Amino acid sequence: MKKNIIIASISVAVLLLSVAFILYKKNKRKRDLKRRVLADGNSDYSGTAKNIALSISKSKQLYKDLIVKVHPDRFQDDRKENATELSARITKAKRNYDELIGLEIEVKEFLGQ
Repeated sequence: MKKNIIIASISVAVLLLSVAFILYKKNKRKRDLKRRVLADGNSDYSGTAKNIALSISKSKQLYKDLIVKVHPDRFQDDRKENATELSARITKAKRNYDELIGLEIEVKEFLGQ
């Protein structure tokens, strides 16, 4: 009887330690993310919040528009290499609205508009 109680106590302790470890790791990931976001030293996050909101709502359509304009298959001349590089940068910035706006200017310059 005492042996069963000891085994049950050890099982509960192991279970509690496992849950505590999982929660610690989860909170550590959150702390690390927060530390990375705050690492830029900017105390005004309205710009960051605006970029996040616009990235969620508008970046997909802007990405589609830009990638169609500079897809390397549309070019046969020496501009194909530049289009390849530009389309790779657009794909990398696919979910960052501010970067896509900057790349939109480069696309217009590239196309001569």
